[in-house]
Amino acid sequence: MSTLMFRTMPPRKRPSLGSALCALLLLATANAAFAETEGKSESEQAPMTGDAIYRYCQSCHGEQGAGGEAGKYPRIAGLPADYIDKQLHDFKAQRRVNKPMIPIFKHHRFDETVIDLVAEYIATMRPPELALWPYQPSEAALADYGSKQALASAGAERYQADCASCHGDDGDGSLGNGPPLIDQYPAYLSKQISDFAAGRREHAAAEQCGAPDAAESEALIFHLVELGKG
Repeated sequence: MSTLMFRTMPPRKRPSLGSALCALLLLATANAAFAETEGKSESEQAPMTGDAIYRYCQSCHGEQGAGGEAGKYPRIAGLPADYIDKQLHDFKAQRRVNKPMIPIFKHHRFDETVIDLVAEYIATMRPPELALWPYQPSEAALADYGSKQALASAGAERYQADCASCHGDDGDGSLGNGPPLIDQYPAYLSKQISDFAAGRREHAAAEQCGAPDAAESEALIFHLVELGKG
């Protein structure tokens, strides 16, 4: 590699202290979760349950699956089991990358059975009411559309055209083709929309949905927040 190339490369981004601590905690708890069964026959091992497995997710997603840190960790409680199952498989195969979660998915015991059990358990969870509102759109988005009313109207139009066929008219995932989008942190929704648009995360209906710009993204999120109030 030439000196010029080396100097023009961007500096390697260091993980935040919180992410690093979370990764270490997940690695430690993954080892603890499976250590009791190592070297034991099936008859000697305590039955593994979704509840027991989920205890090692609580440090990020909370005891009731409500997430936290204003959307850094999403609400996962009550999401469809097949959706959770797919995301866990994608994390394990690193088709979807989340650095703090890599250590636990590298553990050899985090297998199909474990994924199925915890996915089914998460689907049964019901989080407390989330304090997600009020959501204040940026000045730039309001300037693009002229008012909150116009922003909400644009978000509703875009949602019905591109999202409702999978996520339901009310954003509750009732059609079974996509997860619910209401009662989710706006910051998390914003990041996922950005990741889909940039190709950092796969979307089965990417061609249908298109890639909203920043203002369109805010309009969609504003509409989803309003739907969640209903």
